[in-house]
Order: sequence, then C-alpha cells, then structure tokens
Amino acid sequence: MSPKKVINSIQILRGVAAVVVLIYHVSGFLKVNSSQVIFADFFRKGFAGVDLFFVISGFIISYTTKTYIGNPTKFKEYWKKRIIRIYPIYWIVLGGIQLLQLILSNYLKVTSFETYSNIGIWAHFKTYTLLPKHVAIDPVTWTMSYEIYFYALFSIVILSKRLWIIPATILGLTVHNSIVHPVFDPENGFSYYNFVFSNYNYEFLMGILISYYYDKIRFSPIISIFLVIIAVSIIYLWGDFVGDYDNFKRILIFGSAASMILVSSINIEKAGFLIAPSFFISVGSASYVLYLIHFPFLLILNRIPNMFGVTLDAFQMSLYNYVVVVINILVAVFLHKKLELPLTSYLSKIFK
Repeated sequence: MSPKKVINSIQILRGVAAVVVLIYHVSGFLKVNSSQVIFADFFRKGFAGVDLFFVISGFIISYTTKTYIGNPTKFKEYWKKRIIRIYPIYWIVLGGIQLLQLILSNYLKVTSFETYSNIGIWAHFKTYTLLPKHVAIDPVTWTMSYEIYFYALFSIVILSKRLWIIPATILGLTVHNSIVHPVFDPENGFSYYNFVFSNYNYEFLMGILISYYYDKIRFSPIISIFLVIIAVSIIYLWGDFVGDYDNFKRILIFGSAASMILVSSINIEKAGFLIAPSFFISVGSASYVLYLIHFPFLLILNRIPNMFGVTLDAFQMSLYNYVVVVINILVAVFLHKKLELPLTSYLSKIFK
C-alpha cells in the first residue's frame, strides 16, 4: 500500500485525541473554578489523549517515511516537512497568545494566563524552538518537545540503517529508567535524563511497530470493536490509578489502550466498515491547531462574560462551557483551512 495514502481512521483518531484533551481541560477548569463538570466527568482521564497522540505519531512517521530509511539524501526533505508542519503555526499561536494578553492586561485589565515576558532571551529561545524544559507559555507544548525528539530519533536511521544501534541503546536505557524510576520524583526536578529516556519512548515505538505490521493486521471487525471496548474500559477502570508522575504505569494503562485503539481502528477501515463523516475528518486534520489553541481559548472565553458584566452561576458556567468546546473545535477547523493549510502549502513551495 502506498505510504502516501491517507488513512481516514488515523485522521479521525487524531481528532478524537485532540477533542478528548480539550474536554479534559475544560472540565478540569470548571471543577476548580465552579465545582462543576461537563459530560458527567466521563473525560476525567482525558489526558490519555496525549498517549494516543504519541502512538499515532510513531505510526505516521514510520508509515509516511519508511522508504527514507537508509537514504541520507532524504534527510533534508524529512526535516523540512517536519519543521514546516510544526513551527510556523506554533509561532503564530504563541505570538497571538502573547499579543492578546498584552492587549487584555494593558487596556482591559484582564489577566487570563501568564506569558512569562521577563524570562530572558535564552528561555524565550527554548520556548520558541520547543527545546526540552522550555517555558510552556501554551501549557500543552511540553508534548511537542517529545514529538520533535521522536522525529530526531527516527531521522538517525534515515542517515544510515547501521545507526539503529543508537535508538536501540536509548530504548535499552529507557527500560533501565523504567525499572529504577517507575515514578518520577518532582522534588528532584525534571532532568534531561528523564526526558531522553522517558517512558513515552515506548508509545512512539508502539506506533512504529503497528506501522511495520500494518499490511499484516487482519482480524474481524467484531474483534476490532471488542478490542476498542476493552481499551476504553482499561482507561476508564484503571485510569484513576495513573498520577501525573506515574510514568511507567501511564504507559502500561494508557499506552497499551491507545495501541489497541489504533490497531483496531485501522483494521476496521481496511475491512471496509469505517464510517468517516467529512466533519470528523476535518477535525482530525485540524487536530494540531485545536491542540495548540484550546487551552488559551478556554481561559479567554471563560473571561468574556465577566468582561461584559455578566455573572454566571455554577450551572450556567457548566452550560456555557459546552459552548466553549464547540467554539474551540469550529475555530480550529476554520484556522486549519484558512491559515494552516495555505501557509504549509506556501512554505513547502518556497523551500523546495
């Protein structure tokens, strides 16, 4: 199968992951500020959407660039595509956040989020390049540092197949880190060691392995649906046991469930049983924009009623935040079509 073929199940899952994280953050905001939730707090384990993103990333990178392996002439093209995909829209969103908060704080005396304007040149450089341990002005961008790290690991074997020993060694040390430090100790600080040998490496590897065996994945749609039900059940039943720093436990529960969902979804599509409404595909295509904008948007949108002198009670805030979810999704789809796609296309032509 052509590596350039668009897999609708992947697009839909990207959208699902982004929307799940969105609802998780909106519901968390409500719980803290109004003691309310949306969707009956069903998405309280919604940060598992990040793990699904990581597994999907491993699949996509391997699936779309498997012919690049051992071909160093493709190294530049590989990184050009990754950079154009990640950075321009990120810089626009980040700059927009800083500009908007400057206007809100100076003219409307409203503070929605911290933009860390006084952190220094080196800290700003790390933020704008998404280097590890950067100051996350947009709180979700810590995950993008891992994405870029995954891209870098994969690019090593593009230079030469013989260099597989480097990512293999990193994986071996990751196993060691899992055994010695199954739970990250925040009191000792986040180190580059924790980053390089993070348990998230397993999830990226899971995606690569699923891509490698893509053509061999064959089982009935009924089994696929059953596996999806099991995966969601695993997240729902055991997700509460996963804490912010339970790295290895998170991989066992969320990573394995995400892999089951991915395998099952692509198998359902290959069997011809996937229903793929165009709007779902659009949300999947806009998932990166949605992921970037949703946190600052939910903070700003929840400030708007007060800015106009409207006070909402707890129940009204809950209802209002259903609207916040919808607005986030619609704005992301619009920005993807009107900004991200044209910008990516233009830059791809400029930097041939």
